[in-house]
Amino acid sequence: MRLKSKQHLTPSSLVLLSALAGCSQASAVDNNSNTVYVNGQIYTQDAQRRKVEAIAVSNDKFVYSGNREGAEGFISQGYRVVDLGGKMVLPGLHDNHIHALGTVPLDACDLEGKSVNLEQLANKVKECLPRYASEPGAWLKIDQWVPYENNEPAGTYKTIRQTLDAVADGHPIILSGVDGHASAYNSKALSMAQDDNGNTVGFNAKTLSKGGVFADLAPYVSLDSGVVRDAAKEKIPVGNFDMFAQEVGDPRGEAIYGAILPKVARVMAQSGITSIQDACSNDFIREQFVKMQEQDLLNMRVTAATCFIADDYKGKVDIAGHLKKAQEVRAAFANNPLIKADAVKIFADGVLEGDPFSKPPFSPNAGMLHNYQTPHLKQNEETGIVTVTKNSDDSKKNGIVNYKAEDFKNYATALDADGFSIHVHSVGDRATRVAIDALEAARQRNGDHPIPHTIAHLQMVHPDDQKRLGELGVYLTYTYAWINEQPEYDMLITPFLEQSKKGQDINDVLYNPKSYTWGAVYPVGSTAKAGAVLVAGSDAPVDSRDPRPFMNIAAGITRALPGKPAYNAKQSATLEQMLDAYTINGARAVRQEKIIGSIEPGKSADFIVLDRNLFDLVQQNKPEQIADTQVMQTVFRGKTVYSQ
Repeated sequence: MRLKSKQHLTPSSLVLLSALAGCSQASAVDNNSNTVYVNGQIYTQDAQRRKVEAIAVSNDKFVYSGNREGAEGFISQGYRVVDLGGKMVLPGLHDNHIHALGTVPLDACDLEGKSVNLEQLANKVKECLPRYASEPGAWLKIDQWVPYENNEPAGTYKTIRQTLDAVADGHPIILSGVDGHASAYNSKALSMAQDDNGNTVGFNAKTLSKGGVFADLAPYVSLDSGVVRDAAKEKIPVGNFDMFAQEVGDPRGEAIYGAILPKVARVMAQSGITSIQDACSNDFIREQFVKMQEQDLLNMRVTAATCFIADDYKGKVDIAGHLKKAQEVRAAFANNPLIKADAVKIFADGVLEGDPFSKPPFSPNAGMLHNYQTPHLKQNEETGIVTVTKNSDDSKKNGIVNYKAEDFKNYATALDADGFSIHVHSVGDRATRVAIDALEAARQRNGDHPIPHTIAHLQMVHPDDQKRLGELGVYLTYTYAWINEQPEYDMLITPFLEQSKKGQDINDVLYNPKSYTWGAVYPVGSTAKAGAVLVAGSDAPVDSRDPRPFMNIAAGITRALPGKPAYNAKQSATLEQMLDAYTINGARAVRQEKIIGSIEPGKSADFIVLDRNLFDLVQQNKPEQIADTQVMQTVFRGKTVYSQ
């Protein structure tokens, strides 16, 4: 996910952190809580993957897991008894890649992740302008716009930019995409782009052409549609409430995010999530976690991955500066019982989505080993049928990897040597190869440190690198809910990756089992077989604000939407692998497997009770129904933080 970050830690934050570290959040734990839970189907996720029927909790720790007879001793001591009614129990879940503050909508114009056609978009703008941009010339920001579905012409509206222009009434407008990479703007907003000196020169044919001030950003900007991606977005100064644009201490941002913190806590608890890695944390975001902790709302452990998004997308090599900042943040949280900051996020590349229907076709920008194709497609406006009108052309472009190979190696080596976990955003196969090379170089130069490094997304991975990921034992953070056949979405990717011929059936372009794409897209099964470690990350609010762990578990097994074909079933995971990904492997990925990730005496009493047994659904050949699983109860550090 492409995110903006501002990096500084305030003195007030340091004082608050020190105070919280001293109290160990004792108020979050009921010290009189001694409970035995019996009559359950409790999957411990311990080394033997034992299934037991009883557990005992004293204060905030497990003190027993085993059969009912063994629990009698605790009952005789006066422990309270809870009958689980035969329900399935798991350790608390871990989301290895999430942006937690984005899981709750703000009071803003919001499309809620629902795809719209251009007439519907126009109506939404008309509805929101008077409420959210009442001052003349004020920005209108519309959240959770879906860049990759619908946006189809309707009535007099033909392109996104033209639609926004028609209803803007003098206002600059931004559609903020659910993926965090793509936003769309009207002409007034595009004209406000600023160069590195702060001069307003605008995105236009001249500034984006060869020799123009924004020539390097041309791959990120489509003037036809108004869609702008990644690094180019930062050139348009938008005043908004994005958490990544907030300054610590700004009363406006503090108030609007302070209001949603209880809702964030509830979303996590009702999802069964008791541990996260916040995948791009700046000072403002970290401060909100501290406030949650202060208010007894932080019912989860947080690994806050420090990120330097602006530098990453500029390819700016500032190893010493990044290391110094990361060290300061890590030290500030060193004694905090629930929040730590011993990970650094690196954005290796952008995204694979393009637009084959814009004029000219707008290519993806993720770093690929082979050049993108320029497809020639036409969609019938009435039937929606897509035809290949002529052979595709070599675009002569293979996307962008943000860092040169040697710079990436040096950066990874420095972070690894200083004890930081590295969390890499990598989408294209070339970006992943460069990332693997960097992690391999760090190991060769520093020795085999017991530090888990992760790569997230992995939308395309070359077969050779699928094996290398296993050999290195890298932790892989797939978002499994994204792995399925969705022709409307896949149309924006695969025609750029595969050669297409005039008259070729579009389904053959998209889903040819003999194609490179088929075997390289989200290669879960082969990377796990090679020895890589599967973990899980929702990337919420990308695609959906809901972290939806059970939808991810179901999709990891089926690689399909209900009733639809699987996207290369050979790459499926098993239920056992998916549960490992969300529990013990997730704990290992953030170096906390000694305290969480499994139900064992001495570990933190974090567990969830489900409304169904997931193994029963697999045995009944109904794994897709796992997606509908509800969490009945979430217990964190021995305390029930959610129940229904």
